[in-house]
Amino acid sequence: MITAIKQAALHILDASHRIPVISEREIDVNDAVINAYITRLIERVRDDPARRAGEFMPNSGLKHHISEYKSGGTDFLALSAHIANRLFEGLCSAEDAKPCDLLVCSVMTDGRDEIAILKLDNKTGFTHRVSKDEDGILCELINHHAILPSMGQKISEYAFIGLDGMRISYRGASCKIDGEKTDLFAEILLECDYEISPREAVNTVTREAKRVTAENGGNLMETAARMKECVMESVEAAADLSTDKLAERVFDGRPAMLNEFRAKLENANVPPRIETNKYVTKKTTSDIRLTTDIGVELSFPAEYYDNSDYVDIISNDDGTISIVIRNIGELTNK
Repeated sequence: MITAIKQAALHILDASHRIPVISEREIDVNDAVINAYITRLIERVRDDPARRAGEFMPNSGLKHHISEYKSGGTDFLALSAHIANRLFEGLCSAEDAKPCDLLVCSVMTDGRDEIAILKLDNKTGFTHRVSKDEDGILCELINHHAILPSMGQKISEYAFIGLDGMRISYRGASCKIDGEKTDLFAEILLECDYEISPREAVNTVTREAKRVTAENGGNLMETAARMKECVMESVEAAADLSTDKLAERVFDGRPAMLNEFRAKLENANVPPRIETNKYVTKKTTSDIRLTTDIGVELSFPAEYYDNSDYVDIISNDDGTISIVIRNIGELTNK
């Protein structure tokens, strides 16, 4: 993925002062250090599994301003100022809003034009200051209250808006406005409808599959193994994970549990297909881990669950469980 920074503007939003500092000039994105910093911030969140896909509501104010920008009716600085002022209105209404900077950029990613909106929360940290008087040079520590995120830090609130199609990719955070939980980005700035993120979707699928299995007396290990097999097939095929296919695989031969699971996913607004990014793959394909009531812990690859040549889980007549591990070539003490 290639990201080129075309234009950028930085605005200071400190709700405690009640007045934003809106920049009237652009940042010099030709400066190599500045360009590298902004590019790194953007690339750090490109594959964020917590991002959500969104779509502007018909009456969104930001949608109107971006349309004006696309048609040449307004320029980049005016658009960035509107974005900053709109978000600042929300911050001033929020309880315990923390000061931040807002970085608005015009970027090109893999040939597609986008507007990137990055909320940079301010941190407090120490730096040095050098002064000189008649007594000599003094190097001292000062407490700085507006330190921006480092290049290696992932920011937690941002939005990308594609100018071709106006599709939104964003991540927000909840705050309280008039006692109500509010997503500043989705509800105040973007005014958009959104799908749950891949992270939220896979967590919901995992949680509900375990819940349906447990409540109906099913085998949790079998459920976990079948889920992992289904995800691995999607990863190997470089395809999105079909929740319908996963449901049929996990609850094959158990129609009542299958229907209950599907209903839970529908009520939770889980999309029919989930992007199989790094988080989804790691979350659902890690080894099966078992802890027994006698303190023995086991961990083994999911594909061994149904392969009795390696792992055999036996239900005994007295209600206990025996686990047989076969064909071990070497044991290592860790």
